[in-house]
Amino acid sequence: MKKEYDIIIIGGGATGFGCAIEAVSRGYRTLLLEAYDFGKGTSSKSTKLIHGGLRYLENFDFALVKEGLEERFSFLHNAPHLTHKQSYLIPTRSYFETVKYTIGVKLYEFLSGKYKIGKSYNLNKQQTLAVLPNIDDSKLKKSLVYYDGQFDDTRLLISLMKTFEAKGGVALNYHKVEKIFSSTDSKLDTVKVVDILSGEQKEFSAKHIVNATGTFTDKTIDIANQQDSHKYVSVAQGTHIVFDREKFPTEHAILIPETEDGRVLFILPWHNHLIVGTTDIKKEAPSIEPRAEKSEIDFILETFNQYAKTKATIEDIKSVYCGQRPLVSPKNAKNTAKISRKHEVVESKDGLITVVGGKWTIFRRMGQDVLDFIETKKIAQKISKTSNELLIDAIEPKETYPLKVYGKNAEDIKIIQKELDNHKLLHSDLPYYQAEVVYHVRAEKAKSVEDVLARRTRAAFLDIKASIAAAPVVAELMAKELGEDQAWQDQQVVSFKEFAKNFDLDELYK
Repeated sequence: MKKEYDIIIIGGGATGFGCAIEAVSRGYRTLLLEAYDFGKGTSSKSTKLIHGGLRYLENFDFALVKEGLEERFSFLHNAPHLTHKQSYLIPTRSYFETVKYTIGVKLYEFLSGKYKIGKSYNLNKQQTLAVLPNIDDSKLKKSLVYYDGQFDDTRLLISLMKTFEAKGGVALNYHKVEKIFSSTDSKLDTVKVVDILSGEQKEFSAKHIVNATGTFTDKTIDIANQQDSHKYVSVAQGTHIVFDREKFPTEHAILIPETEDGRVLFILPWHNHLIVGTTDIKKEAPSIEPRAEKSEIDFILETFNQYAKTKATIEDIKSVYCGQRPLVSPKNAKNTAKISRKHEVVESKDGLITVVGGKWTIFRRMGQDVLDFIETKKIAQKISKTSNELLIDAIEPKETYPLKVYGKNAEDIKIIQKELDNHKLLHSDLPYYQAEVVYHVRAEKAKSVEDVLARRTRAAFLDIKASIAAAPVVAELMAKELGEDQAWQDQQVVSFKEFAKNFDLDELYK
């Protein structure tokens, strides 16, 4: 007997959970299905920004920027344990650049209106060198500081999952939708699903089915047998490299305002490391395991070194990660950097609702738009409540990293440490405790070593070699909780090493 819901959402990334939280907050029986782990795709591999998008002003996308700035305010309010206000410094190399970017930042602040989170200011050359001692000063004239937000993307996603379920929703990872069909020869109302881990086949039905599968949007439309030749998504790949914080010691994030490919490049302090990125290259098809190209890594490193006094080398790179953006497919655009980050909600003739485009910052607004779309057409309208709704574990941080990302639940990890009499770290080069792994299994639906090292902690993003070394410890801790044997542990370690190849510079440069 298949279980019935009001709404089924396919896709367990930022867009999917934006829809899910909105739906359950309005009182709908809601099921979310994710084929892999929550956030395995694009949502774990972002640049970690909460922003309106300063560079979008160049394209006169004022409405998009304003929307992002409004959502930035809600983002920071609703998850104080996972977000923070971050200062961003733009180094300028001419009087013209100083004037140009000052005007841009002032317009950015103006568009934020009552949602402004800080006032911009200028620094002269000496002041800039005082806060950025490693910046190359050979061409430096001045700098400009403004404010945006920063967050931990997948930790926020896990917090959304727990909030969704606390409100009565059901979220299933490792449940792959194989078919979307109609049980009544009318509109689409049923999904056929396979549990990837057990092989069990299941069916669920709902009044409305939402396709929120990001870069895989068109593939999801295909399995619904929709005769639609239009491709809704253009796939753009973005790569980041990670250094130790010492390569550019500063509390400021740095925005390099113009690169050779027409983008901006960010140098971001994050979890006591430094993220540098991103690129923007068009891909013909999506991949669940995207692989950075050597040319992307070289480009980021070269651009970084144009602004750094002490140059970085490939040996300094601790990890590489690569994500793919689901952009609304334009009629003609050769350069994905120029494609708008707007989102759209569309419905097929058989009733499949698809949301495409957007970015992390506006995930809540995307969910609101999807529910408004559903209600306008089919259901009595209910008021959105999510703009000022704290996440289930939200609290002003009392702990330091790494426990602060758990919010109220940090105490649960301390209890597990006492229970196991274990205060050990996973690895001397990683900031994570072994007790966290147990918590991930018990409370956060972690099913694999990859789930823990890539998405419950951010170990794979911070130091891939240390993560590989920690994999056997994680497997052993998980096996005890899950009742698995040594063969399972061995297979988990092998699987993680295969996954890690796309983060490991030695593998990427082979």
